[in-house]
Amino acid sequence: MKVLCGYNVNIDAVYRMTAEEITGLVDLVDKGEMVDSIFDPPGEIRSLPDLVAGLVLHMQQGTGGEWFIYSDDIFRFLKDRYYEKSEVRLGGNMGIMANVMSHMGAEQVVMNAVGDIGAIRPLMSGENLVFAGGSAPQDASTSKDSNEIIHFVFDFSSGTRFEILRKEVIVPRENRFIATYDDINTELTITPEFEEYSREHVSEMDGAIVSGFNQLQDEYSDGSGYGERFERAHSQLKDWKALNTDLPIHVELGHFMSMEMGVFIFNELAGTVDSIGMNEDELVMLSELHGVPLDMIRKMDACAILDACVRCASSTGLKKIILHTRDFMMSIFAEGASTPVHEMEGMQFGVMCAAAFATSGKLPGRSQLEDSVSDLARSEEGMIQAGKVQDLIHGDEFEDGVCGEYKGYSVCILPTIICEDPVSTVGLGDTVSSATFLRWLELHRFR
Repeated sequence: MKVLCGYNVNIDAVYRMTAEEITGLVDLVDKGEMVDSIFDPPGEIRSLPDLVAGLVLHMQQGTGGEWFIYSDDIFRFLKDRYYEKSEVRLGGNMGIMANVMSHMGAEQVVMNAVGDIGAIRPLMSGENLVFAGGSAPQDASTSKDSNEIIHFVFDFSSGTRFEILRKEVIVPRENRFIATYDDINTELTITPEFEEYSREHVSEMDGAIVSGFNQLQDEYSDGSGYGERFERAHSQLKDWKALNTDLPIHVELGHFMSMEMGVFIFNELAGTVDSIGMNEDELVMLSELHGVPLDMIRKMDACAILDACVRCASSTGLKKIILHTRDFMMSIFAEGASTPVHEMEGMQFGVMCAAAFATSGKLPGRSQLEDSVSDLARSEEGMIQAGKVQDLIHGDEFEDGVCGEYKGYSVCILPTIICEDPVSTVGLGDTVSSATFLRWLELHRFR
């Protein structure tokens, strides 16, 4: 398979946030400022109390989140305190997805190579990668002028206990909070080399997978908004479709700074691309489109999630949505967009890749994939939710999952394979989505 891949890649500094560490951070900040940020979350980091509030909020709820850093001082604090103690890994939706597909057997993966590829390239394990663009290695200073693209990923574990303002917090589930320092991907930068290469070779490509729209900002320092930057990328996708009408394009949505931006971009992309992938937090963000009670989605109720996905697709004309959660994966698709066999086999491959990655932080070779997850079990909660969907749609059991029909859409749901003590949760969504897309392309191409 030959695949185009845009747009965001960065370096992740992954650090396990323990009870002792979060308590130490709380002790460093002004409690009044921290409380203000907890009760009125800024959604961005301009001070140390903002950072601590973001960590506390997401650890309390067990939810994933990403806040951007708008302070060089906070970036220096984080780099000095955590970088040397962190696991430095490949980051960025596009970077992870490109690496997964190339590692798992794609013939060629063409990357929109932004930033210091000299530093990023050694973090990639896949072969057959084409780096279209990228800068020369830069002097590693602690200023945004150096174009450092470091995202501090704070993983936290279920059951972690700490005290804040005399109240005990018990983390309900493992997840991660990301503090992002990035002036390149926030611009949705597209290299001239990627533009030229993709235009010249798109007719030879089997598919395209893109992401990074969630890095856009509501407002930039020059007073402009995200519209112009989004439209440049959107125009590129439209050009690809015009030049290769058979090119399947998948978008990974990501968590946006505002619901308004997320809904706008989803609506715009739905008329151009073939499928959009997301997790439950991102589906919550689209409540304006589906109107399903958010508490039901946050509780991972698969029937509510199914209803919300179908409403999002039917209201926008989108052909397919892939929804991935900790416990199950779901595909809903319109007639002609796919088949249950292709969807289930693609998702099966995807959840195996994600489980293998969660277990070790690395991907095995394709021939070792099944053996690498043979000791792991399907999610019990995922099986319960698949059973509820089966009752709702009167679906048929299909291998380890369920397939059927709901409000004019085909539905497939598959329980995930669970690693109870993951090395890291970051990148699992990108891993499962890109592996699923790769396998789907193989089946689609040779059907």
